[in-house]
Order: sequence, then structure tokens, then C-alpha cells
Amino acid sequence: MHKLKLTDKIKTINSGLFILFGILIIIRSAGLTGGIRLWFPFLIGMSFIGFGIYRIRFILKYLRGGQ
Repeated sequence: MHKLKLTDKIKTINSGLFILFGILIIIRSAGLTGGIRLWFPFLIGMSFIGFGIYRIRFILKYLRGGQ
């Protein structure tokens, strides 16, 4: 088992916040009308979620022992 450094812990928290903020952006944009006003916040929210998951996957891979 690898020990996490302080910077690794901060990156993990940031990755979780990216996912949380992405979900909040999508929820807040649910009440908007169609067109660009709906799709732009939805795409940004999905990008935040995707980036957060992408970063967390690297952290989990590191903890499992694969580099």
C-alpha cells in the first residue's frame, strides 16, 4: 500500500470537487430553456464530471500499485 503525500490528498479532494461542481452545474441548468442556454452549461458540467473521474482513476491506479 502506498502512502499518500499532502499534494496527493489535495489533488484527490480537488477531483471530488470537480465532480460535485459538475453535478451542481447540471442541476442548476435544468430549469433553463432549450438551445444554447441549455446545452452550454450541460456540456461544461459534463466536462467537469469527466475531468474529475479522469483524475480519480489515476489516483486509484497509483494506490493499487500500478504506475
